Amino acid sequence: MIKERIESNLQKAFDPTLLEVVDDSHLHVGHAGHKPGRQTHFSVTLVSSRFNGLSRIQRHKLVYEALESELKSGVHALQLKLVSTEESSAPE
Repeated sequence: MIKERIESNLQKAFDPTLLEVVDDSHLHVGHAGHKPGRQTHFSVTLVSSRFNGLSRIQRHKLVYEALESELKSGVHALQLKLVSTEESSAPE
């Protein structure tokens, strides 16, 4: 399944302290990129020290690189919440 491949690739690339991948495909029925019965839309929350000191754009580029094969083989949309370990441990 695509969700498991996304989780595996992100785990290998980022050694995250938090990783949540949610298949949101069912929420996009009738929208662009939706393919009935297929996993096409995902939400990802990822906390990693690899993001320390990086801009939001740099973080997104790293994730897109890690998921290149999934994006080329049917994943239509990723909603990304990418947090550095510095940010996750900062007091509110």
